[in-house]
Amino acid sequence: MLKNTSEFEGTAERPRYDYVISGLTVRSEVQIPSAIAAVEHAETPEVTIREGAVPMGLKSPGRSGADWAMEDDAFLLKISRVARFLIRGGVEIVFEPEPGHDLGDVTLYLLGTCFAVLLQQRGSIVLHASAVSVGGRAMLFCGQSGAGKSTMAAMLCERGYALLNDDVCSLRPNAAGGYSVMPDGRMLKLWTASVEHLELEERRGPAVRQATEKFYMTPPQSELEPQSVGGVYVLEEADPGERPSLRRLPLAEAMMELKQNSYRPALVQAMGMEAAYFKATAALRNEASLYVLRRPKEFGAAAQTMELLETHWTQASN
Repeated sequence: MLKNTSEFEGTAERPRYDYVISGLTVRSEVQIPSAIAAVEHAETPEVTIREGAVPMGLKSPGRSGADWAMEDDAFLLKISRVARFLIRGGVEIVFEPEPGHDLGDVTLYLLGTCFAVLLQQRGSIVLHASAVSVGGRAMLFCGQSGAGKSTMAAMLCERGYALLNDDVCSLRPNAAGGYSVMPDGRMLKLWTASVEHLELEERRGPAVRQATEKFYMTPPQSELEPQSVGGVYVLEEADPGERPSLRRLPLAEAMMELKQNSYRPALVQAMGMEAAYFKATAALRNEASLYVLRRPKEFGAAAQTMELLETHWTQASN
C-alpha cells in the first residue's frame, strides 16, 4: 500500500525514510521529494541510501569515464560541486556531499543517474522515459532532456490517464515473454510554462532545485502495479504547422533508438548491457511496437497530438 506523501520515521542518530521506487523497497537517510513513501515499512529493504565516506577513486577500475569508474560490482560517480556517489551490487547507494552542495541536486542524482545504475546492476532495462497507463498497459514516451516527456505525461494525465513513471522507466521481463514497467508514481517535474498552460498552479509543489523554474507536481492519479508495455514512442520535434504523425520503427532502427534513449547511453556498453537491450528491443517490437511520434512542441498543437494518440490506441485495441 502506497501513498503520495512523504513520511518520516527516524532515530536520534539518523533519519529514515522508506520508499518504493521502481518496485523496490528503499530505505534512505535523505528525504527524496518526488518519491512515493511506503506505508508499510520493510524490515529489510532491498535498497539502502545513506550518507558516508566515498573514495575519490577505485583501486582497480575495469572501465572509467570522465566522471565515473567501475570495479566489479561497484560504480563510482563524481559530480563536481554536488557529491560523490558509490553504487554497489544493486543494493546500496552511498553519497558524500561536496562543500556548499545544494541538497536538491543530490536528490536529483540519487533518483536519476544513481538509481538507473543500480537498476542496471540488477539487470533491468532503464529508459529515459515517462509513462502512463492506457487500458491496463504502459505507454512510454522517450527522449532526451527537454524533449517534452513530462509535459506529454502531464497532458495525458489531465485527460484521465494514470501516471506510471516520470523521467526514469525500469523494465523487467514478464511471464508472457514481454516486458513490464515497474511503476513508482513519482511526481512530475514541469517547467513554469507547462504548469501555466495546463492550469496546474494549485498542484504546483516545491522547486526541483534552487533558482530554477521547474517544479514538482502531484499527478491527479497514479498506478503502482506493474504493467506490460503497450507502446514505446520516441519524441521528435516537428516544424511549426506540421501535423503530428506516427512512424513504426523497423528492428534495426528500434534497437538504435532504444539504446540511445536508455537513461545514460554510454553506460549500456560500459556495464555490458548491450545484449540485454537488443533482447528487449526484439521483444518489445513483437509485443508492443516502437514508434517515432513527430509533433510540434507548441501548446497550440497539443490537442492534435492527443487525438492522434487516442485514435491510434483505439485502433490498436480493436
